[in-house]
Amino acid sequence: FMAALPADLRAVMKPVTKYTDNTANGGGNQVGYITATTDYLWLLAEFEVQGARSYANSYEKDSQLQYDYYKSGNSKIAYKYNATGSAVCWWLRSAHYYYDNYFCLVDTDGSANCNSAIYSLALLPGFAA
Repeated sequence: FMAALPADLRAVMKPVTKYTDNTANGGGNQVGYITATTDYLWLLAEFEVQGARSYANSYEKDSQLQYDYYKSGNSKIAYKYNATGSAVCWWLRSAHYYYDNYFCLVDTDGSANCNSAIYSLALLPGFAA
């Protein structure tokens, strides 16, 4: 993913530490499943977008904040790049706390949802510069 970005953007991107359930694979709500990763380009977590937990490990939110953009009431709806009137579902990095192979997503109306990772959905990565 990084290789597809322009070199001048990659040169100013800064690493950030993100906390996510990278362990459970549907193992339930366990604090020990939350681990830190250092990323330059990441998918947002359920709590970072929604400001509430619906499907992610309930302990993820203890190490996360809702992004100010969403906290301010801005839309969570994403649109298709080549049909800007068509809303799309987009993946989040939060795994479902109970079902293995399921991840959190933002639905076409901006609400929290989840689905199997077999589906192809939009990606809206974050980065810091």
